[in-house]
Amino acid sequence: MQATAQATHNNLPSFQSLWPAPRLHGLRSTEALLSPQPTGLSIQVLKTEQQRMGIASLRQLAAFGVESDLGLELASFEKVRDEIGIVTAIYRDEKLIATIRFVPTGYGITAAERLRTHRSVGASTFGSHSWEVGRIIMAPEDRDPALLPRCLRLGLTELLKQVRPKYLHASVTLPMARLWRRFGMQTAATVSGVSGARYALVEGDVGEIAATLHVSSTSH
Repeated sequence: MQATAQATHNNLPSFQSLWPAPRLHGLRSTEALLSPQPTGLSIQVLKTEQQRMGIASLRQLAAFGVESDLGLELASFEKVRDEIGIVTAIYRDEKLIATIRFVPTGYGITAAERLRTHRSVGASTFGSHSWEVGRIIMAPEDRDPALLPRCLRLGLTELLKQVRPKYLHASVTLPMARLWRRFGMQTAATVSGVSGARYALVEGDVGEIAATLHVSSTSH
């Protein structure tokens, strides 16, 4: 699988998050977003292609606009990224509401590796223990900014059960970058798309992100 991924090194994908632009007005602090997790919220790791078919309806909602604007030609890499990464489905009372995917660096198919020419991006972003968090997609009827940190908390907890990451990174719109900073990430670089729109590469230490999201450090 590594050979397959490396063969695609010249056509690198990036993270694309499908989430409504966060409405920061009226949010007093990160703690306001981290209210107790609703009962019935659960997560499942989708290890096989057949299991991942269960989130096909959500993935049809994936917005490729940012990826297209950056000229990264991502569509043909989705299966590879699924296979080398960790794909999750999040449920509320057995109803599918969201999905999150984590993809490791080292295969040349994360946005951070594509943006490596930016001197402001730290070397830690490209290390063997660095993971891209992306494909955050939520069903339209369930989209609620207050659910984002709860979903991220579940996702990070599950990631820490599977591997020992040291850093997380994501490529996002500037409004999303501001929200990510509430969860322990920092803007490492900004880049312009073909349209002139600006995007950000955010990165953060897993320990700091875990503390912000109230994820127990004993998970890893």
